[in-house]
Amino acid sequence: MLNAFLEISDYISYYLAGTSRHGLHSPFVYTFADEVLYKSSSMNFEMIEHQRMLMLQSKSKLNNTTLSKFTSKLTLDAKYGKLLQRLVEFYKPQHIIELGMNNGVESNYLLSNSIMQDFPILSYNFQLNTNKLDKIKAHTNSEFANYYQSNLFENSYNTEFENQTYIDLCIIHGKSDADDFWKFYDNYKSRLHTHSMVIFTNIRHTNDHYINWQQITNLPEVTASVELFKMGIIFFRTEQKKQKFILRF
Repeated sequence: MLNAFLEISDYISYYLAGTSRHGLHSPFVYTFADEVLYKSSSMNFEMIEHQRMLMLQSKSKLNNTTLSKFTSKLTLDAKYGKLLQRLVEFYKPQHIIELGMNNGVESNYLLSNSIMQDFPILSYNFQLNTNKLDKIKAHTNSEFANYYQSNLFENSYNTEFENQTYIDLCIIHGKSDADDFWKFYDNYKSRLHTHSMVIFTNIRHTNDHYINWQQITNLPEVTASVELFKMGIIFFRTEQKKQKFILRF
């Protein structure tokens, strides 16, 4: 009950601090708000939400938790999943990677775009051992979710990941620690370019996650950050004056 109260209080603070598209003075972020954030999704996502329902009903164990609890606490709400779909549809990133522990729901929203049939998506689950990955994968549609059983921070993944010379979109999932992000960023920031985007799916998972988010937005090369309560997005556009945005969503 206390956690629920704190989340409601946190959301109220976020909402009061936020603005809508009408309070924006950045043409780039206004376009993002108008054409992506606040635009309706026309696609049918029933299959993906059915997958979520199966996971919520699952009794599969995941070490100290269950697939059901993991899905309930760490998987993005449908509105964020639809936002991912619209974002990929609008910006058309060609090189996408996912980092961190996830159950495939977000991947399925990404892959629901017709343009993704032509471009590879690499999903690395660096916190999952083989057994945990197999249990989660059993509840996903393999035609949509494409997983690589690799550890992002070991050399085992390099053969496939090194083939990508640049990164258009990087998605960092909920439980990823700050050290995990900084290790990735230090090693691969040279592959990020002026049109790259990095999405954090749960910047409010813990207080430490939110502190880490604030530190990331202060990086000199991050020219725009967009906070959407649970989700945070950073951009590196050299033509953009450095600004931080809190948008109501």
